[in-house]
Amino acid sequence: MAAPDHQTQLQAELAPEFTIVRLLGEGAMARVYVAREAALRRLVAIKVLNSEVAEDETARKRFERESRSAAKIHHNNVATVHRVGSLEDGTPFIIMEYIEGRNLADELQAQGVMTIEQACQTLSQVASALAAAHEKGIVHRDVKPDNVVREKDSDRVVLTDFGIAAILETGTETITRLTQQGQLLGDPRYMSPEQLLGESITDASDVYSLGIMGYELLTLKAPYEGNTSVQLVTAHLKKEPIPLLTLRPDADPFLGELLERCLSKNPQHRPRASEVAKALAKVSEEPHSPGLRDSGSFAHQTLAEVAQDEPAFVGFVRELRRRRVFNVVFFYVVTAFSLLAFGADVFEYLPMIPGELETQMAILVALTLGAFPVVLVLAWMFDVSSKGIQRTASDVSGTAKLGFMKWAGLVLSFLLSGVVGWWLWPRL
Repeated sequence: MAAPDHQTQLQAELAPEFTIVRLLGEGAMARVYVAREAALRRLVAIKVLNSEVAEDETARKRFERESRSAAKIHHNNVATVHRVGSLEDGTPFIIMEYIEGRNLADELQAQGVMTIEQACQTLSQVASALAAAHEKGIVHRDVKPDNVVREKDSDRVVLTDFGIAAILETGTETITRLTQQGQLLGDPRYMSPEQLLGESITDASDVYSLGIMGYELLTLKAPYEGNTSVQLVTAHLKKEPIPLLTLRPDADPFLGELLERCLSKNPQHRPRASEVAKALAKVSEEPHSPGLRDSGSFAHQTLAEVAQDEPAFVGFVRELRRRRVFNVVFFYVVTAFSLLAFGADVFEYLPMIPGELETQMAILVALTLGAFPVVLVLAWMFDVSSKGIQRTASDVSGTAKLGFMKWAGLVLSFLLSGVVGWWLWPRL
């Protein structure tokens, strides 16, 4: 007897709660079916991981974990995840909101480039969806027109495929084998430099992909010239993007500046998704006309000025996170305690005159605390990456309140070290 096909097996296990209507799409990673949920009388989309990928335990577990994480995102522009489960053979599936419409790739192919206003509204919604995901600590990893669906008879766009995109980062043998067989997992046209180099992926990678997609919506072209995969990868890593106004002269200079900043080679120099959403929303509120370029127009504001209406403390904390200052402080504290504990153990066994142990420990404590503000300054000013040590550029350095907080924090750290040193001075 022949083995049942995928659709028959799925229907048998989900009946009578769900009735499979049709196969919606199929790719290297998964199959998507449209089904009818009997209890709520609604259509849903059921995404089932393909058998070869599902056999890989690492990929399967990551798919399930990321899908459950995506279920925590509640946003109008993110496909709602209703349920995450597994079939009897262990193959995981997701039941999610069904969006009746077509993806942006098909829309561009059918209609051509978007108007400035439509592109800004579309990108703003996608950026807003990414911001909601990033707040939950979720990185999409595969932002492109194929994964954004515009709802039929509506301007609402929905970002999909969080769970599927997560598998692209597993590095498992199955994924490698699929790639070697010619099934390209992930599109190099939209990958950030750090993705192509195999470095750590952060929310800044999504912003880079969003910038690429912005060019495509507005020009049907990529911001880099290249006919082969090698040329494209080289362009992502080394070349500057073609100015948007060169490809779309009627675009506003601010929009070009914004997209070009999204494509910064250094992830630390890209704006956050929430900033992009806010900027694009304001641009789309303005009528696109020659008057948009007047000196008083929003279009001539910088991205830093757009973000100035947020509370200074929020901007300061965001800047600390962007510069990884919290990470540096954590590792410094752990290292300092480890050093002091090691010193206490070692000094105890060294030949010393009476009272010298207390003096040596006091010196060690003073040096450890005295180095703290120096470490804070270095963490604020410099980034350490695979490319070496680079000076960190601030997106909001012109904000007076933020500058005050920065210097106040450094002064307080010096004062703290000074007070402790003064307290220890009699022991030295």
